[in-house]
Amino acid sequence: MMFSTIETFARGKTNCGYSEDRLVQTPNHFGVLDGSRGPDALAKDAIQEILDSACAYIGQMPGAISLDQLIADLDKLVAVRKQAIGVSDFRSTGGFVFCLYSAHHREIWRVGDCKFRNNGFEKNTMFEAEAICAVARAMILKSKLNTGETPQSIMTAPDYPHLIDDLLVHEATFLNRANEPFGVGAIIGSGVPDDYIERIPARPGHLVITSDGYPVVCDTLAETEEQLNNHLSEDPLCMDQNRQCKGLAPGLQSFDDRTFISAAISD
Repeated sequence: MMFSTIETFARGKTNCGYSEDRLVQTPNHFGVLDGSRGPDALAKDAIQEILDSACAYIGQMPGAISLDQLIADLDKLVAVRKQAIGVSDFRSTGGFVFCLYSAHHREIWRVGDCKFRNNGFEKNTMFEAEAICAVARAMILKSKLNTGETPQSIMTAPDYPHLIDDLLVHEATFLNRANEPFGVGAIIGSGVPDDYIERIPARPGHLVITSDGYPVVCDTLAETEEQLNNHLSEDPLCMDQNRQCKGLAPGLQSFDDRTFISAAISD
């Protein structure tokens, strides 16, 4: 299936514009990469180099490449970079997830929690381990509100970004573990079990792919942005209808980096 791009948008969550999302557009593929530095906080320049190198690789790879080969090559890219800077614990030092459309294979490819909407069809869920961390964070925040704190006082407190740091360390140990109910899939340099590799047949028509910085994916960028803004207005701490592992804070435009691309897919 051929495709023609309709809309694209990418914005970092910080006022300075720093982002760990990447928008992918090539003649054969389009989609999104969403990076993470991990609980041990891989250096910013290292995650940026990994993401940029992954995008460069996708830009030159053949259209007929298989998903298995793509994952193996991207995973090796991450491993080589981590080894070069002396990283030994691949799980705690992050990597990235992705969702891509392959025109040659007529499939949507995904590892991780990026999102898509294809002619109204969606298959977007939060990993159980991630959902547990988000619930725990919500409980802590609600407890603070119960004892007299305000959303503003919570957001400006030094501990606000670190409320669930210990849980996120535990979550990272489940990365790419096969046959694990709490498992999480990502490209981190240690191989990706089949459990976390998705191939979804694409339907001709309209396809939207986003990072998980959007709580709701709609057919247009304007609608998707409107849904995000509504959530941020009604739930700035991201503990209720948009329950997340992080929320708004001073200096942030949103709870996460966000990237959107839509395209028309023809037979």
